[in-house]
Amino acid sequence: MSNTHWDPVRYGLFGDERRRPAKDLIARLPKPADGFLPLHIVDLGCGPGSITALLDQAYRTPENPDVQIVGIDSSAEMLETAAKRDENIEWQQADIAQWEPDSPVDILFSNAALQWIPEHAKLFPRLTRFLRPGGLLAIQVPNNFLAPSHQLIGEAGIEWRDAVAGATQQIRIMRPGDYFDVLSADCDAIDLWQTQYCHVLHGEDPVFDWTSSTALRPVLAALPDDDARAAFCEKYKTRLKQVYPPRDDGVTLFPFNRLFMIARKRDA
Repeated sequence: MSNTHWDPVRYGLFGDERRRPAKDLIARLPKPADGFLPLHIVDLGCGPGSITALLDQAYRTPENPDVQIVGIDSSAEMLETAAKRDENIEWQQADIAQWEPDSPVDILFSNAALQWIPEHAKLFPRLTRFLRPGGLLAIQVPNNFLAPSHQLIGEAGIEWRDAVAGATQQIRIMRPGDYFDVLSADCDAIDLWQTQYCHVLHGEDPVFDWTSSTALRPVLAALPDDDARAAFCEKYKTRLKQVYPPRDDGVTLFPFNRLFMIARKRDA
């Protein structure tokens, strides 16, 4: 994942919007009330821990009191925020690309994190190996990279095209059919779906505020100096307002696509 620093406060500006896809993914998973009693759950790219807490709420029940829930993230800043939570969750700092669990996992969960890891055709089989037979891989990744919010990054950064191109290449996902092909080698009951959320945003530059806490981070870090960053941001904000204009009531509507997948590892 990127070595640039994450800002938990800035990332949390859109907490409800960022939690909603995770809630939708968790809602599709079997629960203790259904007789599914996972003992080991891992949240890859847990960030400030709010999604990991939702997993705790869903699976630490009277039927399943001893479940071990682990949050993994590479950002010390995010984990510092996560550690302030009250839930009985274990937090670990690790690079997802190198991480390995101590024991087989029942649910390997990741919400909006794996797009930062390259080579999904190799990553997903590796992650699947960490599941116990019958275990579930539950993943959500943003699929908005062809939208204006992301395409305009290259346009605004044309003066620094090499640096911007190198930074934006860090974020990559595959087509849904490619994920099916990769997962079907070791999994069955594969469920793939896409959702477009239409976020209702407020503020002077809400789409910029959204992207600046995620996709824009490596781009700003790659620009040569503060003057370049200021010039880039001014161009980018201007174009965003043209493509995502505020309504008369001050609201800005921001369509955002996300790809979901759930796969069950085959029994041995």
